[in-house]
Amino acid sequence: MSISQEIESKINIVELAGRYLQMKKAGVNYKALCPFHSEKTPSFTISPVKNLAYCFACHHGGGPIRFLMEIEKIEFSEALHILAKEAGVELKTDYYKERWEKTGDIYDMHRIATDFYHEEIKREENTEKLNYLLNRGITLETIDRFKLGYSGNPRELFARLKEKGFTEQNIIDSGIFVGPGRDKFYGRIIFPIANFAGHTVAFTGRITGQGEPKYLNSPVSDIFNKSAILYGFHLAKSTIAKEQSVIIVEGQMDTVALHQAGITNTVGISGTALTKEHIGLIKRFTKKLYLCLDWDKAWVEATFKSLENLYNEDLDIYIISLPEAKDPDEFIKSWGNFREEMKKALSPVAFYIKEGAKKYNITEMTGKKAIWEELKKMLKHIRNPIEIDAYIREIGKILNLSTDILYSELKNFREKRVIEDVKKKDGFERAELIAGYIRLYSYFDLFLEKFQYTLSDGMSIPSFFVIKNLLSARESGKEDENIDIDRLSAIELFIEEENTTLSQDIITGKFLELVGYLNKLCFEQEKKKLLENIDPNSTEYMVERHKLQEKAKKIGVKFN
Repeated sequence: MSISQEIESKINIVELAGRYLQMKKAGVNYKALCPFHSEKTPSFTISPVKNLAYCFACHHGGGPIRFLMEIEKIEFSEALHILAKEAGVELKTDYYKERWEKTGDIYDMHRIATDFYHEEIKREENTEKLNYLLNRGITLETIDRFKLGYSGNPRELFARLKEKGFTEQNIIDSGIFVGPGRDKFYGRIIFPIANFAGHTVAFTGRITGQGEPKYLNSPVSDIFNKSAILYGFHLAKSTIAKEQSVIIVEGQMDTVALHQAGITNTVGISGTALTKEHIGLIKRFTKKLYLCLDWDKAWVEATFKSLENLYNEDLDIYIISLPEAKDPDEFIKSWGNFREEMKKALSPVAFYIKEGAKKYNITEMTGKKAIWEELKKMLKHIRNPIEIDAYIREIGKILNLSTDILYSELKNFREKRVIEDVKKKDGFERAELIAGYIRLYSYFDLFLEKFQYTLSDGMSIPSFFVIKNLLSARESGKEDENIDIDRLSAIELFIEEENTTLSQDIITGKFLELVGYLNKLCFEQEKKKLLENIDPNSTEYMVERHKLQEKAKKIGVKFN
C-alpha cells in the first residue's frame, strides 16, 4: 500500500466533505450542490463506501486527497501533508523525502533568494536600478507587492544560503547559480515567479542596458514548469473569482502594469502559448478568458496556438487588440483606457477574420473563399454544435455569406474521427464504462468471453488501455500503477447510481451492449484493413468479403 493509500484509508470522506458542503442522505450515499460549478440540482455525490466525493456534471473531485486539492486549490504535497497529520501517519518514507523534503529545501532557497533580491534593490548603491523601475512607471507599492528585486552581488547570496545550512551542490542544483559563487541573474532586475500558493519557484532576470538575452529564466526544476505556472496568479486568483474573468498577457511587465492600473485579474504566460495545464488552472475560477498578447508576428502566432488549445474547453474566449501599442504595458503608459478596449474585444472568429484580412481582400469573392478555407480548419476541431452554430452565424454576417452554404461546406470538410464514433457518455468513454462494469460486477470472464478480438486489437479505441491495464492487474495479482483509481472509482459510482433500480439481468444486458459496440469498432477496423487495398472487382475481394460476412454473423455485428 502506497503512502497516499494508507492516508486515504484513514480519512472519512463524508466527514471531510461535510466541512465544506451541506449534504443530504440519498440512499447509501450523500448528495450536495457541487462546489466546483454553479447548479440548482445537486449532482455532487459523496460515497462513504468508496470513500469518494465526485461530481458527474463537471467531473471534479475524487478521493480525500484529490478532493482537498481541488476544494482548497492546493498542490498534492500540501494536501498529502495536511491529511497525513489528520490521519496520524508519519511521512518518513522515501516518497515523502522525494516529494516533500526535497522540494521543501528548494522552496526555502527560493524564499531566501526572493528576500535577498528584494532587499538589494532598496540599497543605496543600487538606487539606479530602483529608479529604472520607477521611471518605467512602477511604484514602490507595486515593487513590494510583486517582490521585485535586483541581483547586485554575484557571491553574497551564495554565502547567505551556505550560512543557512544548504550544501554547495544543493545551492547549484537550485537553478539560481551557474557555479559556486556565480549568481545566474547577476546584474539583472529580478521578477520572482510564484506558484499557486504564493511560494517562489523560479526567477526571471531582466537586463537594464544593452545585452542578450533581454530576459533570462530559471530552468525547469522539481518545482517549476513554465507550462503549468501563470505569473501573478497567486495575486490575481481572488479577483478572477470575484469578477469571473481572467486576462492573459505575455510576460511579467505587462502583468505588473495592469495590476498597478487596478486590473488585478491579470496573469502572464512566459515564452509559451497558453497550455492545457494553464487552462485547467483557470477553469477552477472562471469560464471567461481574455487574451491580450504582444502584437508582433511571433505573438500573433502564439495567440493562434493558444486558441487551438482552448477549443472545446467550455470557455468564453475574447481577444483584446490594443490600438497603436505593441503590448499592455506600453498602452497603459500612453494613458490608454484598457477596460474600454476589453469592451471591444473580438471573438475567435472575428480575430481570425481580422488577421486574414491582412492577407486577403475579404470584400472580394476570392478573398472570402480564402479566409473561409482557414476558418474551416479552426471549426473542424470544435465539437459543441451550439458553438459551431454561433461561429457560423458570425462568419456569415461578417463575410455576407449564406449560413446554409457554410454549414454544407463545413459538413463536407469535417474529418471523420474516432472520437465521433466512440461517443462519450456523461464525460466517460465507453471503454472506461466497460472497465467500470468489469471491476464493479466482476465481469472479467464475461468480457473475455464476449469480446471477439485480442486486447492488442482494441488498443486503437480511445481509453481501451484502461481495460487492458485492469485485466493485466488481475492476471498479475498486483494493482497497476497506470490505472487512475480515482477516475475508475468515479465511473463505478456513476454506474451504481444509474443502475440502482435495475435487475442484474438488465445490468448485464447493458454491459453486453457496450462490449458489442467495441466488437463493431474492431470489426470495422478489420474490414477496412482487409478490403481497402484489394480491387473490388477481383475474385480475391469477393472471397475476403464473404469471410467477413460470416464473421459478422458469428460475432453479431451488422455488415455493410
